Amino acid sequence: MKKNYLLQPIKKLFVLLFFTTAFLQASAYDKVVAKDGTGDYLTVQAAIDAAPTGRTSNYTIFIKNGKYKEVVTVPSNKPFIQLIGESVTNVIITYDNYSGKAIPGGGTYGTSTSATFFVNGNDFSAINITFENTTGDAPQALAININADRVAFKNCRFLGGQDTVLATGDNKRQHFLNCYIDGTVDFIFGSATAVFDTCVIYPKQRIAGGDSYITAANTQLAGTYGYVFRNCKIISNGGTSRYVLGRPWQNDAGTADAGKARNKVVFLNTSMGFVVKPEGWAVWDAGTNTSYITYGEYKSLDMTGGLLNISSRVAWSQQLTDPQAAVYTNANLFGSWDPCTVFTDLCAYAAPVAVSNFRGVKGAVNSVFNWNISWPVSGITMELYRSSNNTSFSLIDTKNTVNDTAVNFTYTEAIPPPGQTYYYYIKAFKAGLNTHFTDTVPISSTPTITTSGTPGAFLQGLGTPSASQTYSVVGSSLTNDIVITPPAGYEISANNGANWYNSGTPVLLTPSGGNVANTNIMVRLNAAVAGPYNGNITHTSVGAVQKYVAVTGTVQSEPLAISEILEYWPFTINNADSTPFRSAGIVPTTPTFNKLFLSNGTTASAVKAYSVLHGQAFGPGAAGDALWTTASGGPGGNLNRTFYEQFTVTAGPDHSLRIDSLILSHSFYNSSSNTKLAVVYSKTGFTTNDSTDITGGSSGAGVTLPGTANGAFATPILVTNETAGTTATYRLAFNNAIGVTIPAGQTLTFRLYNSCGSGTAGRYAKIKNLIVKGLAQSALPLTLTGFNAGYDAGTVKAVWTTTNEVNTLHFVVERSSNGTSFAALGTVSSRNTSGSNSYAFSDVNPLPDISYYRLKMVDKDGLYKYSKVAVVNSKLSGTLSIYPNPVVNEITIAHPAAKAGATLQIITIDGRRISTQPLSIGTVQTSINAAQLTAGNYVLVYENNGERLVTKFTK
Repeated sequence: MKKNYLLQPIKKLFVLLFFTTAFLQASAYDKVVAKDGTGDYLTVQAAIDAAPTGRTSNYTIFIKNGKYKEVVTVPSNKPFIQLIGESVTNVIITYDNYSGKAIPGGGTYGTSTSATFFVNGNDFSAINITFENTTGDAPQALAININADRVAFKNCRFLGGQDTVLATGDNKRQHFLNCYIDGTVDFIFGSATAVFDTCVIYPKQRIAGGDSYITAANTQLAGTYGYVFRNCKIISNGGTSRYVLGRPWQNDAGTADAGKARNKVVFLNTSMGFVVKPEGWAVWDAGTNTSYITYGEYKSLDMTGGLLNISSRVAWSQQLTDPQAAVYTNANLFGSWDPCTVFTDLCAYAAPVAVSNFRGVKGAVNSVFNWNISWPVSGITMELYRSSNNTSFSLIDTKNTVNDTAVNFTYTEAIPPPGQTYYYYIKAFKAGLNTHFTDTVPISSTPTITTSGTPGAFLQGLGTPSASQTYSVVGSSLTNDIVITPPAGYEISANNGANWYNSGTPVLLTPSGGNVANTNIMVRLNAAVAGPYNGNITHTSVGAVQKYVAVTGTVQSEPLAISEILEYWPFTINNADSTPFRSAGIVPTTPTFNKLFLSNGTTASAVKAYSVLHGQAFGPGAAGDALWTTASGGPGGNLNRTFYEQFTVTAGPDHSLRIDSLILSHSFYNSSSNTKLAVVYSKTGFTTNDSTDITGGSSGAGVTLPGTANGAFATPILVTNETAGTTATYRLAFNNAIGVTIPAGQTLTFRLYNSCGSGTAGRYAKIKNLIVKGLAQSALPLTLTGFNAGYDAGTVKAVWTTTNEVNTLHFVVERSSNGTSFAALGTVSSRNTSGSNSYAFSDVNPLPDISYYRLKMVDKDGLYKYSKVAVVNSKLSGTLSIYPNPVVNEITIAHPAAKAGATLQIITIDGRRISTQPLSIGTVQTSINAAQLTAGNYVLVYENNGERLVTKFTK
C-alpha cells in the first residue's frame, strides 16, 4: 500500500465518502462482490455462477473496488446479468492468457479462447468496469470476447494489445457508450453489429515500432451494418506508430470467394488525430475483394474541430452523404432494442478521470515514464509520487490537462543509485470527479542476477568429459563481477568451450555500465573418480541475491557408447528415410503432416515440394501456397500445437534404442518474420501427458543455442531466411546428455512446430538432411510367452512364463495406480534356462479399486524391456475396467471370471455392433485389437451367463 502521511487524511476522507455512497447504492443490488470479504462473494465468477438461469429482467451484481485476477464467463443460459462497478478505475477484471500459451492439462489457448472476460448470455450489461489483458503488445490476447445479443457497456475501459475487444456473433447487437478502448493490432474485431458512441479509441505506440490497424471487422453476408463509430475520438499516442481505421478480416487470399466477409465499418462525426494515416484504410492482402467492403466516413474531424483532409483516402472507401449517414440510427441498427433503457441513465454522458498505460522504462542513465488520460478532459491534475521504500511517498512532478485533446504525458529522471529501488504512482483528480490512484511502478537498481535454463543429468565415462549442456546468466545494476563457481567434478565455460574452469578457478563476468549481457554458460562433468556427482553452480555478486543452478550426474568406469546414425531423411526426392543409413535395429518410417502441406511448386520462384537445393518445402494451406496468417487458417507468427510435422523412430523386435540427438538443416524461404522452430517428443505417441521439450543444443559451427531460443515450445529457435538453399544446421538433444531409452518394439514420436509472421504466400518452411542419432543394442535374449495378474481373496497374483532365458539377471514386478507412473513391488531372480519357465509373485497389499501391473525383464548387461500392462480391479464383481482409455491400437479389459458362452461386444454409440469376441472359461482379462476402429466413442458390453455389464471407451 502507498503511504504518504500528508496525503493520507485526504485520501481516507475521499475513500470514506465514496464507500458510504457505494454502500447505500449496493444495498439495492441482488448480490455484491468484494475482495475484502464484505460482500456476498469474493470473485466475480462466483457471483455469476450463483445467478439464476433464464432471467427476463436484470440481475444486478455490484462489484466493489479491487483488482480481480480471474477469467470470467457469463454462460448462454444466464441472460440479463448486469455488472455495476464501484468505479471504472478501481474495479479491474484482469488476466494474462494469450494465443499459444499452454493450457494446464494440455493444449494451448487460441485467439478467441484467450479472453479475460467472456459474454455468452444475451442482454448482458456493464458499467464502470475495466476489462484488461496484461499480456502486452503481442501475441493475440483478448480483454473481452462478446458473443451475445443486446449487450451494453457504459463508462468501461478495455485495455490490451493485439485483439483487445472481440465484438462478434454474426450481426448480434452490441453497444458501447463513453468507453475507452486501447490496443496495438486489430484491437476491435469481429462480426457483430456494434455501435461505439462517444468512445475514446487509443491506438498505442507499439513497443516494437511500426504501423498497424484499429479495426478488423469480418461482417458476414447477411449483415447490414457492421461496426459504427459515432462522435468518437481517435487520440494520437505521442509516438511514431500510425494506424489505418481498419482492414478486412477474412477477406484475403486464403479465403475462398464464397466465404469472404462483407466487411462494414463507418466513422460518423469522429475526431481523428495524426495517428490516423492519410490513406485511412487497408486491404488484408493481394487477395482482398474490395467490392465486398463498405468502409465509410461522414464528416471526419481533426482535433481542432475542423473537417479533416481526406483527399488521400483509398479510392475504394466512401465519404458518406447526409442521407447515407442519416440511416445509422439506433432504430435501424438495433430494431426494437433500445440500449438507452438498459440503465436508468445509460445514454447520459459522464467522463471519469482515469489514467491508462502508466509505465516506466529504465535506461542507462534515466528512467522515462509515460501515461495517457483515458477520457480527455481539461483541468485534470496529475501528481507523480516517488518512494525509496514503497511506504513514504513524496510529490516529484505535477502535470495538467490543458484541453480535451492532449492526453499523452511523460516524465524523465535519473535512475536510482546502485542498490536501490524507486517506486512511483500517479494521483489524477479534478473537482467534482473521482480521484484515480494508479498501480505502483518500480524502477530498480538493486544488483540482480538472473539465470535461465536447468541442465539435465550428466553421464560421463571415466577419462573423457561428458557432453556439455548450457544455461544462461544475465545481470543488472551490478557494482561488481558475477562470480560463477561449479561444484567438485564439474567444469564451466563462458566462451563457448574455448576455456574450461573448475571449482578452484571460478568464472568472472565483468559488468559494463552495471549490466552483464545474456551470457551462455556451458557445463560438463569431468571427474577423475567414478561415482555420483551432485551439487550447485553458485552465482554471486556484491549486493545481489545469490543464485544457484543445480547439477546432477554420474561417472561410470566404462567409456560411453558412441552415438551412431539411427535414421536419416534426406528430403531431396521424397519423405522416405535412407535405407543405407538406417540402423539394423530400426523399423522404417515416414513423417506425416498435421494441418501442413507440401509446396505446390508454383509460387516463390517455383520452390518445389522436394529438391536437392532446398529439401522439403511446406506450409499451411491445402493449396500448398504456404500462407501462414491466422486469417487464412495458419498459425501466424506464434507456434500452435495443431500445426506440425510428426516423425517416429521405432525399435525393431530384437533391439532397444537410446536416442540422444537430432540433427537437421532448417530455414525459411524469403521470410524472417517470427520464423520459429520447436521440437517436442513423446514415448506414447502424444496419447498421454508425457510430451517433453527438446533440451537445446547448438547451431552453426558448434555455437550453443541460448536458453531463450533453444528449441523448446515456449523458447523456440529463431530460424533464418535462406533463398539460395537450406544450409542452416542445428543439433538438438533428447533428454540432455542422457538420451531417451526405447525398449524393443516401442516408438519415440517427435514433432517439429513452425510459425511465420509474414502475411504473404510462398513463405515456405524447409527441412533437409534430418538425422536421428543414438545407439541401437540387441534386445534381451528372452522370450516372454505370457504375463497376467488376477485378484483373489485380498491378494493380487502376477504370473508369467518365459523361454530362451540367456544372460537374464532378474524380473521386477511394477505396479501403478494410474497406468502411467509405475513403482517396483519386488524382484524375482531368473533361472537362466533355455526351456520353458513359470514364475509367480503375490501383492499382499493391493491398491483399492483399479491397479495396473507390468513386468520389467532385466539382463546382466543392464538392458531391459517391459511386458504388456495387466489391469486388476479389487472390486471385480459387477465391474469392467478398460486400459488404456482413450484406446490407441489395443484395448485390455478386466472383467469377472468368464463362464461358458461369455462374450465381449463393441457397439457404436448409435447401437451398431462392431465385433463380438467369445471368452475362454475362467479368463478375467481379455485384449482386443482396436486398430480398425475409427475415432469416436464406443460402448463395451460384457455378457456372461445372464450377467450383463456395460461401459464406454473412446478411440
